[in-house]
Amino acid sequence: MRNLFETKKSKVLWAVLIVSLIVSSMSLLLLNASVTAATSLSDPVQISADIPGVLGYCVYQLPDGSLVVNSANESCTFITKLDSGYHLLWSKPITVNQNATLPRLLPLQDGGFLLAGIIDNQYVMVKTDSEGDIMWTKSYSSGAPINYLMAIIQAGDSGFALAGFGVPVVDGLGWIWFAKTDATGNLQWSRNISGPIQDCPSSIIETSDGGYVLSDTSYSFVPDQAFFRLIKLDSEGGLLGNTSYGGYGYYYQPECNLAIETSDGGYLMGGYLWRKPAWVVKVDSEGAMQWNQTYGEDWCSITDAIETPNGYLLLEYVGKNQTGIVLTDKNGLTIWNTTLSGVSLPLGLESNFNTIISSNGGGYVMVASKGQAVWLAKLQYPGGNSLAIGVFAVGELVAAVCLSAVLLLKAKTKK
Repeated sequence: MRNLFETKKSKVLWAVLIVSLIVSSMSLLLLNASVTAATSLSDPVQISADIPGVLGYCVYQLPDGSLVVNSANESCTFITKLDSGYHLLWSKPITVNQNATLPRLLPLQDGGFLLAGIIDNQYVMVKTDSEGDIMWTKSYSSGAPINYLMAIIQAGDSGFALAGFGVPVVDGLGWIWFAKTDATGNLQWSRNISGPIQDCPSSIIETSDGGYVLSDTSYSFVPDQAFFRLIKLDSEGGLLGNTSYGGYGYYYQPECNLAIETSDGGYLMGGYLWRKPAWVVKVDSEGAMQWNQTYGEDWCSITDAIETPNGYLLLEYVGKNQTGIVLTDKNGLTIWNTTLSGVSLPLGLESNFNTIISSNGGGYVMVASKGQAVWLAKLQYPGGNSLAIGVFAVGELVAAVCLSAVLLLKAKTKK
């Protein structure tokens, strides 16, 4: 009877082992499916139709989950706040001068907001309180006949750093105007930064040592080339060094629209190649190029980028009424992309805005224009991460069952 019982028990254990292996294999298939889903994004779905204006400039999510959006029509700028459920809390018109808008928006450390732009050829900053009511307005002159505000950040000391493009009327080429103010908008210093012929900044990044990195497009007529460029400055705007990318072969005459600091201490720059596809360059903390990739068709341009856990999400100008979204891995290789018909981004020298952000609740939020109205939408990872977590749990349970069965079989075999 004992031998018969042990034979039956062994058969049962073998059956448990086989079933466990089958279930384990199925769980791995499900896990692979969940990972595939996690690398794709849903098409954007509009989440609010309450944003005034025609142009959607930029969007930020505040620590409490609420959103603040900057938008405009032909003559007025609007700042709008939504709660975490995307319901309208308030919207305020900001009018400094007729037929002038302020395309830049910054949420501030004190809970207020800063808007900035060019009005009557002056750099203008408008500070509001947390309810969007104006507290002060300041203006600055660079001395150039034509000016464009390209970037602004709040510095670690609560002041503001501005980067603009000054253009002489005669030849249309110009230089960087880089300035620093205190927290109340009083100018502390300004610098003119010029390369071979023309320099047009696009982003400001404050470094851990109190200095700055500017992304820039630098032109030269001898030879006739242009470059992506990173410029390193000290805390007073003094030039420390610069590194250029492109300007030769296929990468002739690129235009740099933006730069972001990446989690490895390097930088990602995006823009376009003249009459060619969009171009992205990834460099390390010392400015050495690690890789570069092109995206889309001729005349496409990257206008915004954010780092994701597994790579980068790129916003791409495709055409007058088309916007592309590209999800890449860490090496810039495309994982997923889509083109949004009828969705347009602001164009021109001030076209790189904070137009797409990571959402606290998962996914991404973007702002643009669609059908002569501001379009605020959200993208999600289908299914989220719960499926993957569940599959991992099942896999761990199955592995434990398999291990137990194997150990029991080994024990019986020894006896």
